[in-house]
Amino acid sequence: MKSGKYNVKAQGHGASFMPMEVTLSENKIEDIKVDAKGETKGVADEVFRRLPEEIVENQTLNVDTVSGATISSHGVIDGVALAISEAGGDPDEWKNRAKPKEQRAKNETYTTDVVVVGAGGAGLAAAARSIQHDKDVIVLEKFPQIGGNTSRAGGPMNAAEPDWQNEFKALAGEKETLEELAATPLEEIDPEYQEDFKKLQKQIKEYVASGADYLFDSKLLHEIQTYLGGKRTDLNGNEIHGNYALVKELIDNALDSVHWLSDLGVKFDRSQVTMPVGALWRRGHKPVEPMGYAFIHVLGDWVKDHGGRILTDTRAEHLIIEDGQVKGVIAKRPDGSTITVHAKVVILTAGGFGANTPMVQKYNTYWKHIDDNIATTNSPAITGDGINLGKEAGADLVGMGFIQMMPVSDPKTGELFTGLQTPPENYIMVNQKGKRFVNEFAERDVLTKAAIDNGGLFYLIADDKIKDTAYNTTQESIDAQVKAGTLFRADSLEDLAKQVGMDPDTLVETIEKYNSYVEAGKDPDFEKSAFNLKCEVAPFYATPRKPAIHHTMGGLKIDTGAHVLDKDGQQIPGLYAAGEVAGGIHAGNRLGGNSLADIFTFGRIAANSANDELEK
Repeated sequence: MKSGKYNVKAQGHGASFMPMEVTLSENKIEDIKVDAKGETKGVADEVFRRLPEEIVENQTLNVDTVSGATISSHGVIDGVALAISEAGGDPDEWKNRAKPKEQRAKNETYTTDVVVVGAGGAGLAAAARSIQHDKDVIVLEKFPQIGGNTSRAGGPMNAAEPDWQNEFKALAGEKETLEELAATPLEEIDPEYQEDFKKLQKQIKEYVASGADYLFDSKLLHEIQTYLGGKRTDLNGNEIHGNYALVKELIDNALDSVHWLSDLGVKFDRSQVTMPVGALWRRGHKPVEPMGYAFIHVLGDWVKDHGGRILTDTRAEHLIIEDGQVKGVIAKRPDGSTITVHAKVVILTAGGFGANTPMVQKYNTYWKHIDDNIATTNSPAITGDGINLGKEAGADLVGMGFIQMMPVSDPKTGELFTGLQTPPENYIMVNQKGKRFVNEFAERDVLTKAAIDNGGLFYLIADDKIKDTAYNTTQESIDAQVKAGTLFRADSLEDLAKQVGMDPDTLVETIEKYNSYVEAGKDPDFEKSAFNLKCEVAPFYATPRKPAIHHTMGGLKIDTGAHVLDKDGQQIPGLYAAGEVAGGIHAGNRLGGNSLADIFTFGRIAANSANDELEK
């Protein structure tokens, strides 16, 4: 090979390419540097640390990909292969070299107060709160990197904070949405929610009568929207809605979770109040740093800095149960060695089962059909491990048939943050014919069903002004995606339509109508609940989208203290659960932004309850 430094680009996870600098000598790979700033932080960081070291140390490209980051792993390997090829070497020979020998580690045994299974947001919150209670904590994470689904979350976290929200003006359509909600007949509200609903009706009436033009919110509005947003009936005629006590526990403590995270070091952007798709209302507290990584790196660093132990590449396989009491976990590492953790309490925070399609198909009672090859927004780690562990202890399950699809996912990868993802008030969703087909401000299952009825694939249309409101992207990433053909851009709507195979006149007419509705503040076609910007400033963009599996609402049955309950409704001693592994809160459909509120609220609650048990 010709010695030198080779600058190459390889396929990544969040961006269309990753710049790499590979230093080669005549017969050796000397150094690998990856510029991963275009990648999703927290998703593949371990790839960029581990693989270059392994390749250089062992002088082979026949290395295993890093679990949970296969695309980025192949990106690094292929990038080095490209550099070798440019240097006149044979990349296939390097790929066929012997694999690094894996030495089996010794079996290990630990003893601790609290063992947490899963190092996503709920698990790290439970660990941090347990440490604040002066407890010894071990966290088990089956993948090489912490974060789970939280690293892939959009960032806005729901919590009603009226004093802050009132500083922002109401959008066109929001007041009408409140009036429509308040007009819901009382008999359509389940009995346990009726008193709270009547109080909310009074709040809305007073707000509307005042003539105020600020953004209204209250804990009661958040509660009732969470309840009604999750009230669904499945294909078998079974109705489900959120457990009143659990929903109220979530809503009443969500803002405390925001303050707690702030105290630990998470910085929130107070200059805007926002919402993700399907949230129904603008109450999102968005971190300054991009996506869920903002929470994960702060919590992960805090736990490690305060004495918590996080064991990655360690998959919990069984609970230790003695005389009906859960007393620890038996886990395995990829090399086959066993990790035994004896603990006074176990907190399950391993997420749902959205990356386990056969399990989704087994339990699903909401969707008529789920394809074998359906994409998912989930981390590959989210396969139902925590639910299966709970079942070992006799846990009851609730709501398992209700699966949430994310309507605005990447058609190929299932990812959320490719293309332009804007606040829903700026969504313009058009089908493959160039026509709008739904109220873009609606719940996720409503949007998904509408998309499926329109052929699955659809497009989000944006202009230059709407582009500026997009979450978690950069102009560099946008330009790269346009070049790669995964995002479409044109100087006119007519040209944009031609690029994606639509009739130009149809798309132009659709956007002209939409702009007139924004100006009038009313959508006679689909009754869109809120508007913000028109679509009229070139260049114009079309982001292809298609529904993918996103969230599993069902899980282990818990009480308001996050104790896991058995089939008789009794607490299972020593066992707690928080986050997507638990069911009962979101029922048939979760509101966007409620997952982060859930994991950080019930993660803390689980730790508080565990501490109460340990202090008895």
